[in-house]
Amino acid sequence: MDVLHAYLDSLFAAWPRTAQVLNLKREMSDTMEDKYEELKQDGKSEHEAIGIVISEFGSIDELMDELGILPAAETGEEISISEQQALQYENIVRRSSRLQAIGWLSILFGVAATMVVAALNEHGAFGSWSGGQAYLFALIVLFVFAVPAIGLFIASGSGKERYKMLEGDFELSPCAKSNTEQHMEAFRPVHSRCIVIAACLGTLSPVALLIAGIRGKGQLPYGAAIMLALLGGAIALFAYVGGIQGGFQRLLQLGEYTREKKEENRVINRIAAVVWPIAFVVFFVSGFVYQRWDVNWAIFPITAVLFAAIGGVYGMRRKSKRKA
Repeated sequence: MDVLHAYLDSLFAAWPRTAQVLNLKREMSDTMEDKYEELKQDGKSEHEAIGIVISEFGSIDELMDELGILPAAETGEEISISEQQALQYENIVRRSSRLQAIGWLSILFGVAATMVVAALNEHGAFGSWSGGQAYLFALIVLFVFAVPAIGLFIASGSGKERYKMLEGDFELSPCAKSNTEQHMEAFRPVHSRCIVIAACLGTLSPVALLIAGIRGKGQLPYGAAIMLALLGGAIALFAYVGGIQGGFQRLLQLGEYTREKKEENRVINRIAAVVWPIAFVVFFVSGFVYQRWDVNWAIFPITAVLFAAIGGVYGMRRKSKRKA
């Protein structure tokens, strides 16, 4: 039952605390509890009953539109986040970060495996296979890794839509703020260890490429594949601990989630949504069309550097405007 109350709190978090809204919330709470008890009497388990109740109620946005009620952000009322809502958001962020980490690992491993298959084909490892058959096999290998990764990325966003109010101005309740600060402090050692391991993997990754280059040009694709696999591990660790740390900072409005930084991050995220897909397109076209697996791996570090530079320039321009 606590899960239903927390879900209801998250539904109404973005709406003003007027008498009309509070009455609506009480009515929905009574209806959800009645439905839950009815399902339990029909033999449903607790988890099944909760899942059915939540799926039947869904979003309240359309209902609010019909009643002519505007979100708190549009009425100028500051949103307050309760202790239960903050804890629920932390759990959603942990799950999302874990799925994103596995997704990035799958994608980089898939690209590495594709490069190995292409290199093996160049060295005649597939015998009587034609070039087209070998590259079709390489494409299948890539899809085996990439398709689940896309599913993981989509699933990682599940539940976050109920917390869009965190993108605007809000205030944590005193208990929620105290608990979030304690959880963030407890997570700090894990965050530090994972960052160190990820940094080591990222730093060591070019070594594989250098060793492969020393052994001969034909070994470069294998070295690049190992490098991408190591980078996959580094990116996965960064995504996992970075996502969780970002969740704490978002709740406490620290670092990149201060009120001034939120608008800057929205612009940078829009740029990322364009830049990284283009990088992947260039990588696959140069590999499958021009067979340049030996050098096309460089698109990823180059894109990362350019993206960081764009973000830095944009941030500096915003700072200079604020000072002016």
